[in-house]
Amino acid sequence: MNTLRKVGAVLVAVCLFGFVAHESIHFLRYGHLAPLSLHADTILTTQSNLLGIEGVAKIYDARLTNYGILPATMTVCDYLDYSSSHRTMVAYVIERWDLQLRRWSAVPEWDDFGLRLFCRPSFEVSETHLVRRLIWPGQSIHVGQVVPPERNGFHIGDYGRFTTFLRADGNRDKALSTAPFRVDQQLKAKAALPLGRH
Repeated sequence: MNTLRKVGAVLVAVCLFGFVAHESIHFLRYGHLAPLSLHADTILTTQSNLLGIEGVAKIYDARLTNYGILPATMTVCDYLDYSSSHRTMVAYVIERWDLQLRRWSAVPEWDDFGLRLFCRPSFEVSETHLVRRLIWPGQSIHVGQVVPPERNGFHIGDYGRFTTFLRADGNRDKALSTAPFRVDQQLKAKAALPLGRH
């Protein structure tokens, strides 16, 4: 019986250590703790060779990861892209914090394939099918991307976030949002051409 108790204590200690290590790493990387379930995060990267953007652009990518011990389910869209490759998209919106209304509002300039065109055939999307997908423990799925200096919708100092609809129906009761990110770049205004040079 003593051996069984020792093995049990070691297993509990290993699990506790793994949990603390995971939460510490997540906190250092994202600035918040992650629940033991499906969770949304924003990952910041930079790129200096984007067309139409001068200098280094900040790119905000969102993803869902299952940090639980059981699979999670959500509704996604399986489709074929322009090269006939199988792809998956999720229903989401990009939101901006509205200081006057004191609430999150959708940013229409960034709703390409989020919710408005979710799972609808278009130039780059065909053979769309809504399916229930299992997200296994440790598995991630890409949500979407924002590059503020690429188009309108965000100004320097705004706060944004991604909200993913797990049932792909716009129901906020079954949605996950990322932690807010602060925008410090925006689309540059086009310089007006001098008169007589149009």
